[in-house]
Amino acid sequence: MSRPSVRLRRACLEFDPPLVPGRLIRRYKRFLADVRLPDGSRVTAHCPNSGSMLTCLEDDAPVYLSRAANPARRTPFTWEMIYINRGWVGVNTMAPNFLVARAAEERALAIFAGARAVRREVKVGPHTRLDMVVERAKGPLYVEVKNVTMVRGGVARFPDSVTTRGAKHFETLMELKAQGADAAMLYVVQRGDAASMGPATDIDPTYAELFHRARAAGVALVAVRAEVGPTGIRLVRRLPLVA
Repeated sequence: MSRPSVRLRRACLEFDPPLVPGRLIRRYKRFLADVRLPDGSRVTAHCPNSGSMLTCLEDDAPVYLSRAANPARRTPFTWEMIYINRGWVGVNTMAPNFLVARAAEERALAIFAGARAVRREVKVGPHTRLDMVVERAKGPLYVEVKNVTMVRGGVARFPDSVTTRGAKHFETLMELKAQGADAAMLYVVQRGDAASMGPATDIDPTYAELFHRARAAGVALVAVRAEVGPTGIRLVRRLPLVA
């Protein structure tokens, strides 16, 4: 495992205003979660995670919520993290995009050397968007970002459910690479109990095959672990890839 990087740690997301503590009652309909607040009241929070959340769900586990900026929103809270296996796990899939963009701006990873600007949500086809393009001195780098919350036996695994969208992203990145562009898949592991990262072959063998094909085709695959806590989230170190 690589040592923590000072520059990488500058890629951080701070929670302001402070998060609201609670206890998980249940997660349902993919995008909803019922949470009990310290005063005993029950609220429904938006769950910003479309995966199964395998290995990061536990009844009555401590959670933290952020308040919606729009007071008229149907769900006044957003679920940000849960305490599992003696550590916080970030469940918000939007956080990794912010963190990776900051890492690019800080030139915190080798693939971001010479970065000049970051463009988010870039259209690369009639029906396809990628999370960002990093403009560099030597040319653009097309980047897709994935949030990883599943850990088994100390290994972070992705995906935690079958993902046709994820497979399409790999195909797009390989097409861009074949056309002469640089392309990368960034996995942000939002929990501290992972020592390495690899594909979840048993859950989605098609995605796992594309993982290895893309790597062989020259698409950069990078896994980075994040340090998650109630005051903020920051990137801390790269993780080695395993089969």
